[in-house]
Amino acid sequence: MSGPKTSRYTLTPEQRRILAEQRKIERRKAVATENIKRNQKRLLQIGGMFGTEKQIADELTARADSDNGISALFEELHALITPINPLVLRTNFDDVNSVEGTSEAISACLKEAEKIVSKIGVISSVNEAILKSDLQKAIDEGFATSFAEIKEIKASETASLRHETAQRLAQLQRIDFLPYTYKSEISSTITRLEEIADDVFLKNFVAVSVNPLIKQANQFIAEYRECQAEFDRLYTEYAALCELYYYVAQEYVCSRSSIQTLEAEIERIKKAVAEDDEQAYISDCLDEVMVEMGYTVFGSREVTKRNGKRFRSELYSYGEGTAVNITYSSDGKIAMELGGIDTSDRVPTAQETDKLCDSMEQFCDDFKEIEKRLLAKGVLLADRISLLPPDAEYAQIINISDYSVEAEADSISVKKQRRSASKQKALRRE
Repeated sequence: MSGPKTSRYTLTPEQRRILAEQRKIERRKAVATENIKRNQKRLLQIGGMFGTEKQIADELTARADSDNGISALFEELHALITPINPLVLRTNFDDVNSVEGTSEAISACLKEAEKIVSKIGVISSVNEAILKSDLQKAIDEGFATSFAEIKEIKASETASLRHETAQRLAQLQRIDFLPYTYKSEISSTITRLEEIADDVFLKNFVAVSVNPLIKQANQFIAEYRECQAEFDRLYTEYAALCELYYYVAQEYVCSRSSIQTLEAEIERIKKAVAEDDEQAYISDCLDEVMVEMGYTVFGSREVTKRNGKRFRSELYSYGEGTAVNITYSSDGKIAMELGGIDTSDRVPTAQETDKLCDSMEQFCDDFKEIEKRLLAKGVLLADRISLLPPDAEYAQIINISDYSVEAEADSISVKKQRRSASKQKALRRE
């Protein structure tokens, strides 16, 4: 018996596994692509970072015939970064192995580049101090007669303390992920160091102001580096999923709390996508089965209720003047109803009611075949909500004016010719 019927369908374990594997491959490609994008951008930034350092190295080479090996590091860095763009251009972004291979190569390149950057930072601080001392020495020699006492100050413990402290601060300032507030305070502190000439005041300033600042900055750096790798991995995955599934990615700072938030967001997105993916697959399979059995979709509509519940309906031609209305609700229910068709809201006549009851009886066999074919595609019944008998009470006229109609309804006459499943489009079951 087959009147209006409402059911929920689910997937067989095997079909769910297939879809999960497809999503896994999609995500692997998306994460690797995002990793390439982020790391390539970082490498480009590194390649353009050292304008001032190169100028200091050139000046120092001209004065002392040595830059302490920093030019060799610049060349090593350039040789490391140069092949990256050609590598990306050669990548087949449709092939998961190709894109992951490129991602791993760029990650390794960035890791080596960061090591070189660290070495450059250390040598650059030394070069800057040497050049500054050389320039100051030239000034001192020019005023040696009238300001002889300056030489004594330069040779004193004060000069050594100032130099070492300023060098430590300069090294911290070059760390790119250090927040602006720290960098600004460090810059002001370096300027203040250069202005202090009194030995005792300088020692007090270093002890009271400089050392606590260095300690705080180092604590931040240690905490950042402790969670940086995990944060970067999770944020890359999060950004990739947002790009893949059309979510708006939010910005997060590197912290333990951000890591926990990102883990929760990633799981939420995966769960929502898995549910949507399953419902979309069921819908696609039902549409495919209807086409295989000779039905033709000729109308559709979408409705959103005030409570936020969404419905999507599709009209399939059934016979002369009749159609099957399949409605998908946002909570996973699928309702099938057979009715007559017209361009206005009305109740069926007695004669139409008798014919519709006969059509309901005939649709009973088709409905069994529909579920049989769905099962062959990995879709099985999860919950039978209602399966009503053919009865005059359920005879109805469907107003096709409420639908986006793709064909002239009056001219539709279905012959129910069986179609070969092999000619239909395979819907995500590769």
